[in-house]
Amino acid sequence: MARPFLRPFQPLEWAAAFLFFWLLREWLLPLNALTDTGDLGEFLVLIAGVLLLDLLVQWRWFTAIIKLLGIFTLLYYNYFVTPFWELAWLKAVAARLSHDLPFLFQMHWTEMSLISRNLLFYILLAALVSLLAFLVLGHKQGLWFVFLEEAYLATLDTFMPYDADGSIMRTLVLGFMLIAVLHLQSMGKLAASSKSKSFRFWGALLAPLLIIAITVGLAYAGPKKAPSWPDPVAYFTKQQADNTVYMSKVGYDNNDEQLGGPFIQDNTPVFTAISNERTYWRGDSKDMYTGKGWQKAVSDREAILKPNEYTWTDQLFENMETKEVHATLDFHGEAKYSTIFYPGQLTKLDHYTPQHATILYDRISQSLDIRNGTEMYRIRSRELREQQRQQQVEKPSAVRLKLNNYRLTAEVPILSEKNMLEAGTDYPASIKQHYLQLPATLPPRVKQLAQQITQKAKTPYEKVQAVSTYLRNSGKYRYETKDVPIPEEGQDFVDQFLFESYRGYCDHFSTSMAVMLRTIGIPARWVKGFAPGTSVQTEGDGTEIIEVQNRDAHSWVEVYFPNYGWIPFEATATFSSPIRINHDLQNEQQQQNLPVPQLNDQDRDSVSNGRLEELEAMTDTAASGQSHSWPFIAIPLVAAIAGVILLWIKRRHLLVWWLRRQLSEYQEEQFTQKYQVLLKMLERIFYTRHEGETLREYVNRLSVSGEKRQDLWYLTQMYERVQYGTKQMEGKARAIANKILEQLSQQLKP
Repeated sequence: MARPFLRPFQPLEWAAAFLFFWLLREWLLPLNALTDTGDLGEFLVLIAGVLLLDLLVQWRWFTAIIKLLGIFTLLYYNYFVTPFWELAWLKAVAARLSHDLPFLFQMHWTEMSLISRNLLFYILLAALVSLLAFLVLGHKQGLWFVFLEEAYLATLDTFMPYDADGSIMRTLVLGFMLIAVLHLQSMGKLAASSKSKSFRFWGALLAPLLIIAITVGLAYAGPKKAPSWPDPVAYFTKQQADNTVYMSKVGYDNNDEQLGGPFIQDNTPVFTAISNERTYWRGDSKDMYTGKGWQKAVSDREAILKPNEYTWTDQLFENMETKEVHATLDFHGEAKYSTIFYPGQLTKLDHYTPQHATILYDRISQSLDIRNGTEMYRIRSRELREQQRQQQVEKPSAVRLKLNNYRLTAEVPILSEKNMLEAGTDYPASIKQHYLQLPATLPPRVKQLAQQITQKAKTPYEKVQAVSTYLRNSGKYRYETKDVPIPEEGQDFVDQFLFESYRGYCDHFSTSMAVMLRTIGIPARWVKGFAPGTSVQTEGDGTEIIEVQNRDAHSWVEVYFPNYGWIPFEATATFSSPIRINHDLQNEQQQQNLPVPQLNDQDRDSVSNGRLEELEAMTDTAASGQSHSWPFIAIPLVAAIAGVILLWIKRRHLLVWWLRRQLSEYQEEQFTQKYQVLLKMLERIFYTRHEGETLREYVNRLSVSGEKRQDLWYLTQMYERVQYGTKQMEGKARAIANKILEQLSQQLKP
């Protein structure tokens, strides 16, 4: 006898299905926080539809057809605007599938279109829900499913940036209720329909519900003792109870919510750049400090469907002198990112592969997120619904894409010291709202330290330089990557670095500088990307071939100045800032003090007449020669004189070039000899050292920017320790000192 089309109504079966639906919802909730998934509504509708069909209809082949029709209806609702009963949209789906199937078998998921990926995901989700419903509801075995879901949520809560406390609690309650309902259903309590047996059935169901409610309520509300055992997961997350530290590799990362902890250097190449300027490679910026790390509080994303036709203008800074930079970046192997790295502020982007790339540009953080082509999205506004019309728009895909290479044009700032000092404090309201934010838990001593450091500074620019100098050159804070503690629970990241550990790497220095500036009312934000990298070759036109490695991943600070915008500043000890500074304030003062020579008419006549007589005498002498005509003598003579004059004008450049060559010939162990060559270079570029003048007095007298002065102070201290101390430099300290010395020698120009 054939089975009836509809299933008989059983309240317990429906109750179990209802609880099972909410458990499946807990599986999907982490997708919002951990992926680019926007709205879970369509997935929940699909799950509810599958469970409802399995409850109502017994004919499996019929439910399979209805489920498939429902899947295509969902696909149509999200991606198409043509009438449903026309076959045009089905033909489009078939064309996408035929195009994307090779990518599916080759496991190139990101190359598939969004329509194909969603269709396959819908089918897989429907099949998975039907299978789970058959195993859990059909066989009335729910304990294993609840156990797996709890393990899944606990794993996400432990290893991922997702707070699953609420989900774990809800799953526990729903799971116990499901197990109770399935147990009662397996006992056949619903078979009888008399009132007495029905009463006994509901009483039997009420008992486990009360037990669950009372148990969970007491556990949640009661006092809880601190854990006695060490955290077993800490072995995987950098630190154990015995304070043994486990290190990860350095590199660029999008998750900055939990800063701190050690890492090991990684020399893996990320990209090779051909550029006419060595400077920061900017990736992203964050505006909200949480006490543990950085997040983005606000964003304003612009869809750029054709990046090669787009032009960026004054996105970071304006009203200042700039240098145009042309760069081509070529990424290596698997070391690719879905982020555009650029120097200064970007103006143009072209010659990128894959060529179908699109961009989501964040106007707030000035970050560029690369997407895998475009997709069609349906718009359903109230006005369109009233007019019974639909609209479809093209937007960047939800799937990220990593570029192999690209070419860009950008601008790097040349800071005017005079303009920075005169910028003032007239900050826009939006800047003050977002970039003076600080957590309420920030210890007061951080602000007190910032006020102490800047008490003699009058302008924001002077305060910025004071904080940077304190972090980089006070000698109190040490650059360290391995022996770096992790902040304890409830401990502020900046406070720990400034007052307890006194050691760390770029994240510690830059975050501390940004937070201290905010405490004294100066808008600042945290920026990350890559340091300038290592120059491996210089071309004839002045461009350099630069290799950027994972170890060059870096963070720094951007400070807002009214009328000028966001200006980068270096905060990390042992790092030299690549930003150019025009010391026009000092030059202007010097020019005002220089006397201008005055010549009267008699002096001009005597000078002019004397020169004419000299030229006439030279001409007569040349004309009296017998063997050669005057051009054969005058031309080589003029060329020789011009050559001598040119050599005399460029004498300091030639001497500095020769000293750089001499500097490169010394080995890393010969630090003292290299420092002495650097001193000669400084004397040729600036002025000679006075007799009896100490090295520190000489460095203090040099007219160099604050950052170069900090580097000189550091090198001078290391030289004095080696020259007059009893201990030799350690290998790590020697490597850092040599790196700073080489960078400084390249930055010094006559």
